[in-house]
Amino acid sequence: MTQTDRPTLLHAIFAAADRVRTACSAAGRSLAALLLPAVLLACDNAGAPSGYSTDLAQGGAASAELRKVKLQLNWVAEPEFGGFYAAQDKALYQSEGLEVELVQGGPDVPAPQLVASGKVEFAVVAATQVVELNEQGGDLVALYAVYQTNPMGVMVHESSPFKSLMELWESDATLAIQDGLADYQWLNSQFPDGKRRIVPYAANLAQFAADPALASQCFVPSEPIALGLQGVKTRVFLMSESGFNPYNAVVVTTRTFLEKNRALCASLVKASALGWRAYLNDPKPFNQTMARLNTAMSLEAMTRAAEVQTPLIANDETKRLGLGGMRYNRWEEIVNQLAQMGKIKVKPDPASLFSWDPEAGTAR
Repeated sequence: MTQTDRPTLLHAIFAAADRVRTACSAAGRSLAALLLPAVLLACDNAGAPSGYSTDLAQGGAASAELRKVKLQLNWVAEPEFGGFYAAQDKALYQSEGLEVELVQGGPDVPAPQLVASGKVEFAVVAATQVVELNEQGGDLVALYAVYQTNPMGVMVHESSPFKSLMELWESDATLAIQDGLADYQWLNSQFPDGKRRIVPYAANLAQFAADPALASQCFVPSEPIALGLQGVKTRVFLMSESGFNPYNAVVVTTRTFLEKNRALCASLVKASALGWRAYLNDPKPFNQTMARLNTAMSLEAMTRAAEVQTPLIANDETKRLGLGGMRYNRWEEIVNQLAQMGKIKVKPDPASLFSWDPEAGTAR
């Protein structure tokens, strides 16, 4: 039995059990409940692949009932969430006893506030937001970090004379930027000289395309790809080149929820990691799913984005920790840099900001 076969079979078993419970008498329902663990045990004994939960087969939850939770995304369906859609499509969450609703976000969707207030169980946010909200009483805990390298950057036209972030920042260039973002405040603190002119960022690709002298913030797997498909060639400077390299696309929950539901959170992390491994191995079927949900981004753009973001997601670090892994010293660095910029007044204990067990057997 292959990894692909097993979640499909489990899904069919769960559906069949539901039909049995509906159609049968009370005695029949009891019999179905008794038979389901045995069927699952036989399936696992036939050769369960490494990384899949066998809790049901080992006498855990003996019913097909799935725990329903919501994962609030901070943007619409795009490759930055590809592994979560893969976990959903391949029934990996179901194999861990979860029914995960992926809720699309957008520019006006406050994902950090939604999870902090308990309106959703999980959300995808930036690591900097975890630290900043901590000071505001949000008390969020990071469980999984998709991007190991900061996917934020600054793009210029290919014809631009600037060859580095320092050259650009210390020039008199015009930059379209949300100057309240921590990424760009860090650049201001590192390169204080120059006569650069900041204009509001309006996510207007046409404006950038029409002005060869304009530089702009960008999400590396997004705007440069969209422009490239329009024939506009760009060069991109990664924000990490400036020394600011926080985790991004981080799955968080509240500390209260984590303390009450540690096994559930571990199951979500395990299934998400398996989903991201599946996406990195073959993004095509899951890009097709997202393209149906987000018609504004073409399938070709998603294909290119998947290629561009792969080295930002999987690296030597994830080979040691597992996909989504996090380390104390990275969180400590984020805290110190935000304090240096004045984004926070009191430094939290970095260990309180994330939960990661490198020995938990998370998918590599």
